[in-house]
Amino acid sequence: RVGTYEFDLHVKSNAYIGLDEKQTVSLTTLDNSVLPEYKIHPDDAELDDEPTLFEEMLNANVEQDSDSDSDDDSDDEDDNPKTTSLADKKAEMLKARKAAAAAR
Repeated sequence: RVGTYEFDLHVKSNAYIGLDEKQTVSLTTLDNSVLPEYKIHPDDAELDDEPTLFEEMLNANVEQDSDSDSDDDSDDEDDNPKTTSLADKKAEMLKARKAAAAAR
Protein backbone atom coordinates (compact mmCIF):
# COMPACT_ATOMS: atom_id res chain seq x y z
CA ARG A 1 0.00 0.00 0.00
CA VAL A 2 1.20 3.45 -0.87
CA GLY A 3 1.55 5.85 2.04
CA THR A 4 3.56 6.95 5.02
CA TYR A 5 3.93 4.61 7.98
CA GLU A 6 5.29 5.33 11.44
CA PHE A 7 6.94 2.72 13.63
CA ASP A 8 8.33 2.86 17.15
CA LEU A 9 11.88 1.52 17.27
CA HIS A 10 12.96 0.28 20.71
CA VAL A 11 16.64 -0.36 21.44
CA LYS A 12 17.10 -2.05 24.79
CA SER A 13 20.30 -2.87 26.61
CA ASN A 14 20.45 -6.12 28.50
CA ALA A 15 23.58 -4.99 30.37
CA TYR A 16 23.02 -1.37 31.49
CA ILE A 17 20.05 0.30 33.18
CA GLY A 18 18.91 3.58 31.65
CA LEU A 19 20.55 2.98 28.26
CA ASP A 20 17.27 2.03 26.55
CA GLU A 21 16.18 4.22 23.63
CA LYS A 22 12.88 4.73 21.81
CA GLN A 23 12.75 6.42 18.40
CA THR A 24 9.83 6.99 16.02
CA VAL A 25 10.75 5.99 12.46
CA SER A 26 8.74 7.16 9.46
CA LEU A 27 8.78 5.19 6.18
CA THR A 28 7.16 6.27 2.91
CA THR A 29 6.21 3.61 0.36
CA LEU A 30 5.88 4.31 -3.36
CA ASP A 31 3.80 2.85 -6.16
CA ASN A 32 5.54 0.20 -8.30
CA SER A 33 5.21 2.37 -11.42
CA VAL A 34 7.49 5.00 -9.83
CA LEU A 35 10.29 2.54 -9.05
CA PRO A 36 13.06 1.77 -11.58
CA GLU A 37 13.03 -1.58 -13.39
CA TYR A 38 14.71 -4.34 -11.40
CA LYS A 39 17.65 -5.88 -13.26
CA ILE A 40 19.70 -8.83 -12.07
CA HIS A 41 23.45 -8.30 -12.19
CA PRO A 42 25.17 -10.91 -14.43
CA ASP A 43 27.42 -12.06 -11.56
CA ASP A 44 24.34 -12.70 -9.41
CA ALA A 45 22.66 -14.63 -12.24
CA GLU A 46 25.72 -16.91 -12.46
CA LEU A 47 25.35 -17.74 -8.76
CA ASP A 48 22.23 -19.74 -9.63
CA ASP A 49 24.55 -22.24 -11.36
CA GLU A 50 26.70 -22.68 -8.24
CA PRO A 51 25.81 -25.25 -5.57
CA THR A 52 24.40 -23.89 -2.34
CA LEU A 53 26.10 -24.48 0.98
CA PHE A 54 23.40 -27.04 1.80
CA GLU A 55 24.07 -28.94 -1.45
CA GLU A 56 27.81 -28.92 -0.82
CA MET A 57 27.38 -30.24 2.73
CA LEU A 58 24.90 -32.87 1.56
CA ASN A 59 27.24 -34.08 -1.18
CA ALA A 60 30.23 -34.12 1.18
CA ASN A 61 28.24 -36.17 3.69
CA VAL A 62 27.15 -38.67 1.02
CA GLU A 63 30.73 -39.08 -0.18
CA GLN A 64 31.96 -39.68 3.37
CA ASP A 65 29.22 -42.24 4.01
CA SER A 66 29.94 -44.14 0.82
CA ASP A 67 33.65 -44.33 1.68
CA SER A 68 33.04 -45.69 5.17
CA ASP A 69 30.71 -48.48 3.94
CA SER A 70 33.26 -50.04 1.64
CA ASP A 71 36.20 -50.57 4.01
CA ASP A 72 36.28 -54.32 3.31
CA ASP A 73 36.08 -53.89 -0.46
CA SER A 74 38.99 -51.50 -0.92
CA ASP A 75 40.38 -53.59 -3.80
CA ASP A 76 37.12 -53.29 -5.76
CA GLU A 77 37.06 -49.48 -5.63
CA ASP A 78 39.43 -49.17 -8.58
CA ASP A 79 37.08 -51.20 -10.79
CA ASN A 80 34.05 -48.91 -10.21
CA PRO A 81 33.84 -45.65 -12.18
CA LYS A 82 33.69 -42.58 -9.96
CA THR A 83 30.25 -41.00 -9.75
CA THR A 84 30.00 -37.26 -10.26
CA SER A 85 28.39 -35.25 -7.49
CA LEU A 86 25.75 -32.60 -8.13
CA ALA A 87 28.24 -29.85 -7.28
CA ASP A 88 30.73 -31.26 -9.80
CA LYS A 89 28.03 -31.49 -12.48
CA LYS A 90 27.01 -27.87 -11.89
CA ALA A 91 30.65 -26.77 -12.04
CA GLU A 92 31.13 -28.62 -15.34
CA MET A 93 27.97 -27.04 -16.77
CA LEU A 94 29.17 -23.58 -15.72
CA LYS A 95 32.56 -24.16 -17.37
CA ALA A 96 30.84 -25.31 -20.56
CA ARG A 97 28.59 -22.23 -20.61
CA LYS A 98 31.57 -19.92 -20.07
CA ALA A 99 33.50 -21.66 -22.85
CA ALA A 100 30.49 -21.37 -25.19
CA ALA A 101 30.09 -17.67 -24.32
CA ALA A 102 33.80 -17.06 -24.95
CA ALA A 103 33.59 -18.80 -28.33
CA ARG A 104 30.85 -16.44 -29.55
